[in-house]
Amino acid sequence: MTTLPPDVRAAILAEAKKVPSPNRSETRRANAIAIVLGVATAVTMIAALGLTLGGRPMPFVLLTLVGWAAIALATSVVGEARGKTMLGRARVVVVVFALASAPAIFAWVMGCTMGWPEVLQGAGTIRQHVACLLATLLLSTGPLVALAFVRRASDPVHPRATGAAIGAAAGAWGGVLIDMHCPLVQPMHVALAHVAPVVIYATIGALLGSRLFGVRARSDR
Repeated sequence: MTTLPPDVRAAILAEAKKVPSPNRSETRRANAIAIVLGVATAVTMIAALGLTLGGRPMPFVLLTLVGWAAIALATSVVGEARGKTMLGRARVVVVVFALASAPAIFAWVMGCTMGWPEVLQGAGTIRQHVACLLATLLLSTGPLVALAFVRRASDPVHPRATGAAIGAAAGAWGGVLIDMHCPLVQPMHVALAHVAPVVIYATIGALLGSRLFGVRARSDR
């Protein structure tokens, strides 16, 4: 179990005594609203783009979506849940999920093509790669804001790792949505346009993790 240095532990406990605890029901209500708004935003965006099979067999699309969503959900749980203690899950667990989500998604999608090799036809153009990349980044914003809001200022130990996991989860959910729309399954397109946002948002989450998710003492001035 992660152990805090005595001075850090004392500072956190002292700050906890000075700051009134938020009403639990109010916190849950605010978090629920954030999640609903995040989901609604993402669904609205994908509805605007439209659902497209583009020659892909429905079983293939469903299979990729199930695996993709499972990875996104697992990463979300690791990034959001604090585990059995107030210190959250071990840093190594959070980091592993943050780093493994992108290659796991790519491996899953490419593995699914073994049953339907015909979907690999059609490499796509640079314009399509860029358009899909931007669309996936945009589709990820709703989940990103919702997940970040729920986990805000709550990690006293490894906020950067938590930020990376939350960013990766948001990018993964964006990938789930774009998979409903984009018919291109060529490896380069999937990697650059559908999976790269997982890496991009994980990096942003790690860079901003301390500011967004870290527990900071407030100044008395």
